[in-house]
Amino acid sequence: MRSPISLSLPTLLALLATASHALPRSTSPNTLTKRLTLSCNDNGGRYRPVAEAQACVDYLFAKASDECVVSGENTVFCQAGDTVITGSNVGEGGDSSPCRDVAYAAQRVIDSCTTPEGYVGGYDAATGNEALIVSINHR
Repeated sequence: MRSPISLSLPTLLALLATASHALPRSTSPNTLTKRLTLSCNDNGGRYRPVAEAQACVDYLFAKASDECVVSGENTVFCQAGDTVITGSNVGEGGDSSPCRDVAYAAQRVIDSCTTPEGYVGGYDAATGNEALIVSINHR
């Protein structure tokens, strides 16, 4: 059996003081932000083969830190067969995220929305950027 650790009061107070400086502090008690909810949908009856969607996700992961830029309402980031991964901007003007963050969003859609028959459709926000919506659609 291990013996309990014993610390002197000054040592304990020094540890607590150090730990309190290392912990992040909220700037406001009301810092919650609205999170877009991942949605599975067929975009008008057009679920896509998961293999085509996964090929695009793999391509976007390979582009890693390259910027995936939305210029306008809807931008195609990748197409495989008749399947596209697109980005749309919730705000005004253009927007961008690293392609790996776009890929993470599309992968979440694949992981959450694939049918037993091997088809997928839906959307989610790019990781770290709620204004850039990533969708898996039919071209």
